[in-house]
Amino acid sequence: MRAAPDPEQAEQVRNCGEDELLDAIIPFSSVILLGVVVAVEDRYAIRITRDSLTNTCSGGTTLRKLALMIESLTAETGSSESNL
Repeated sequence: MRAAPDPEQAEQVRNCGEDELLDAIIPFSSVILLGVVVAVEDRYAIRITRDSLTNTCSGGTTLRKLALMIESLTAETGSSESNL
């Protein structure tokens, strides 16, 4: 959220429901999505594939979908979820 064009507006993501569409909350949800991808790949060495990202964003991106994507990729790579 610190990298968002408007950090105050991005702060709304902290209080949204896990099934709310991020696009309905903030106009630049793609920045949040990009931040998730970079953080997960850099910090946890979990590769986000194009297919997983496409499936996650299909029908709109939500926090639950992002969490499920990370959980699925963690299981595939054998990474420890406790590190997340």
